[in-house]
Amino acid sequence: MDFVRRIIVLETTGSTNDDARRLAAEGAPEGTVILAERQSAGRGRLGRTWESPDRTGLYLSMLLRPADRLDRIGRYPIAAAVAVCAACREFAWDRVVLKWPNDVLAEGGKLAGILAEMRRGPSGADLVLGVGINVNQVGEDFPATMRASATSLRMLNHGVVVDRETVAATLLQSLAVTITGIRADAWPEVAERFLRYAPDATGRSVRLAAGGEGTTSGLDASGALRVATANGIVLVHASDSVAIVGE
Repeated sequence: MDFVRRIIVLETTGSTNDDARRLAAEGAPEGTVILAERQSAGRGRLGRTWESPDRTGLYLSMLLRPADRLDRIGRYPIAAAVAVCAACREFAWDRVVLKWPNDVLAEGGKLAGILAEMRRGPSGADLVLGVGINVNQVGEDFPATMRASATSLRMLNHGVVVDRETVAATLLQSLAVTITGIRADAWPEVAERFLRYAPDATGRSVRLAAGGEGTTSGLDASGALRVATANGIVLVHASDSVAIVGE
């Protein structure tokens, strides 16, 4: 894991992404990782809350300083999704799949999520990849409104407690491999893995947030989801959303 330069472990924090962005502004090097035992204000994509009970899940953010062209930055959330899915599969096998753009699911329940946030810093782009994985939660650890739609590695392993340090090490290694890969012209391989893990990214009828419907058609070179519509290909970026027709 030479890619990881520094690991900071916190007992509690508001959001590890906010901590990573603050450290970025202070000049922290790429590869700085923030881990928290608990988050009081964890968040997911589109401002959703990420429940972060004490010492049950993995709450982690990694600081990157990509020098890529702007139209290639969208590859990083895809690489992170692949890395998280691959890491979770080490503990729950091929039951773990991806749903565009950053949901990690298993047996229909939300297992993990990724939040990518980028800002321009004094030395270039500061990209923070935040990851939340439900590791040892049991049903009652989730709010009542989420219990039917959330799962954890422990629940997928019939109640057997999973070592969170092992999950963290597996995830960091997986992130290092995929990020190094897209920087070494291995984007086609990373994209292929995403499509293998995300069955709905090809050949599924979807509704676009901007209106209209189409059929998913894999990934663009920028990391965007391609949707074939009656008017041509529409690119859906991670900040946008689509809905599977019939769900």
